[in-house]
Amino acid sequence: MENRSHALLAGIFVVLLVAAATLAAIWIGRKDVVYTPYEMVTRLPVGGLSIQSQVRYQGMAVGQVQGLSIDQDEPGVIRIRIGILPQAPITRSTWGEISTQGVTGISNIDLRDDGASTERVASSAADLYEIPVRPGFFQKLQKSGVGMLEDGERVLDELEVFLSPENAKAFGQIMQNTAELTAALKQTALALEPTLKELPALVLSLQGTLKKVDGLSDDFSSLAQSARQTVNFLNSPSGPLNQAAKSLAQIEQSAVQLQSSTLPEINRMIDDIAQASRSFTSTARTLQRAPQSVLFGAPPQRPGPGEPGFEGFTEGHAQ
Repeated sequence: MENRSHALLAGIFVVLLVAAATLAAIWIGRKDVVYTPYEMVTRLPVGGLSIQSQVRYQGMAVGQVQGLSIDQDEPGVIRIRIGILPQAPITRSTWGEISTQGVTGISNIDLRDDGASTERVASSAADLYEIPVRPGFFQKLQKSGVGMLEDGERVLDELEVFLSPENAKAFGQIMQNTAELTAALKQTALALEPTLKELPALVLSLQGTLKKVDGLSDDFSSLAQSARQTVNFLNSPSGPLNQAAKSLAQIEQSAVQLQSSTLPEINRMIDDIAQASRSFTSTARTLQRAPQSVLFGAPPQRPGPGEPGFEGFTEGHAQ
């Protein structure tokens, strides 16, 4: 009987202690703080987020989650109502992220601001300002992980296709051809080894040839300069070409003078010589017929027909 009474008293004491602790916690946790209401709309998962979850601004606690609801007009959309201290600088460039605390699974809302805007926004229960939501670290990691898994699955599928029996056979043939090509290249390298040993001497010889070519280039430059000087001298006003041109002009002038004056004189002289030759020929014939004409002069001419003293044609005259 005594044991039962002690157990009953102990139970009553525990109940009273729990009730007192609860009342104390409610009294201690009761704060007369007025929050400014805001709203966040997202399609991201909100697992671990609940009412009274903490809201932090750049890592500093500034409020709490006041409500979670599903948008009946847009499937997949979650509306989160949060309360934030009035002194928190919520601007046009402020956005929110849903962050998970380690491995506990508890989520909070982190407000970020890159300072792109300094315009403070106004919000009230009648006109809630909607803070945009961006994926947090774990959301990005989850999205990247899903993408990596999809890429891995695609790679595995392609690898399975690549490792089909036909491709494996073709790959084996490629390896065999590669081995044969390697052996051929090795033989070619061995055959080229003597040539490669002689290559330094060939390079030295080529360098000497290039030096000679440079010398010939210098000589050619000198020759070209001399030729250029010679051409300039030939084309100068006192050069041979101009002198030759002047001589040709004088010769042309002399030819014109010869044709206009000298040649007619020569023609007249030739005519006089021809006439003198004919006279000489006539005189020689006269001397041949009558040599006495040198001493007695030329014999008188017998009168011809119709002239006085014409005696007609006689035999001796005919002769």
